[in-house]
Amino acid sequence: MTASARTIKLVQRAEFTLANGQAAIALNAKFDSLTADSPCNTGDNACVKQGFAQCVGGKFVIQGCASGTICAALPLVNKAGTSITCTTAADRDARIAATGAQGGGAPAAPPAAPSATPPAPPPAGGASPPPGNNNGASGNGGGNGDAQSSLSLDPAVVAKGFENDGQSTPTPGQVASLTSSNNFINFCKTVNLPITNGAQVEGGSCNPAPMGSIPAKSKMPTSKFVFPTNGGTVKTNQAFTIQMKISNLETGNFVNAAQNYFSAPQQLNAQGIIRGHSHVVVTKLTSLDSTDINDPTTFAFFKGMNGAAKDGVLSADVTAGLPAGFYKLSSINTAANHQPVLAPIAQHGPLDDAVYFTVA
Repeated sequence: MTASARTIKLVQRAEFTLANGQAAIALNAKFDSLTADSPCNTGDNACVKQGFAQCVGGKFVIQGCASGTICAALPLVNKAGTSITCTTAADRDARIAATGAQGGGAPAAPPAAPSATPPAPPPAGGASPPPGNNNGASGNGGGNGDAQSSLSLDPAVVAKGFENDGQSTPTPGQVASLTSSNNFINFCKTVNLPITNGAQVEGGSCNPAPMGSIPAKSKMPTSKFVFPTNGGTVKTNQAFTIQMKISNLETGNFVNAAQNYFSAPQQLNAQGIIRGHSHVVVTKLTSLDSTDINDPTTFAFFKGMNGAAKDGVLSADVTAGLPAGFYKLSSINTAANHQPVLAPIAQHGPLDDAVYFTVA
């Protein structure tokens, strides 16, 4: 590269670096005026009241940052743009100042919380930088200030327990776990399958997205059908409404199933509840006491209940009714990206419900 070419490259780099700083200042000024009720588009990310916020159903859902940190827009280093993450006010100001940008608009840092105050609940993962992520501001192996766009694994999130195959105290019938020293980040290179890539790949695929945030034991989701009842009867070919009580699931959160299937980790809201939605599926049986295994590719009725629960109840209309016969009704409770909900412990009650009913 000639000297003149190097000079041009440096000038170009300086131009977008300065623009990134100016953009971060403008965003922080905008964020300072937002409230939870400010109009927004689903999927928008922002900082609201110094917490990380995501727009859900036209309103911001705010997640608190870790103690002593605030949500802020930061300038990227290696490319044009900004990132939104939780960091300290000093780090925010230093990163913006390093771009050469000047001006106000960045919100002031709140006073540090007392040490006895517990940190905010673990934040959601996904495409947007999670709040309370101490790695996003202080270094992430990628050097661009945004842990969610870096292609390097931050040492702070390496799970050393993944190197243990669990066989130090063997149990009869127990098999060794796969092990990894890098969080299985390249696992999909070990199998001969296409990457899931947000699609529903009927021939099989390998999905590289992490499992994500896991709720506390006290906040595991569960559901119970209200109608039809177990052993109940519904009239033949007449419309009826399936009703299901739901607990510990922030319903009304679903993504594009054709483009974002399994493409982001499970997320929790500020109360530590899984963000997701539910589905119901009705399977026809030969009899109520049949022991035949059902074919999961066939069903009599399927409905995604994408709306928010009303008074803790989700509903699905079976507008055409069902032919006479025997049926099993099951729920499929999922996170926002359609993956089955994940629980923090192995021994727990069912997170879904099923009932058997007759149409006659």
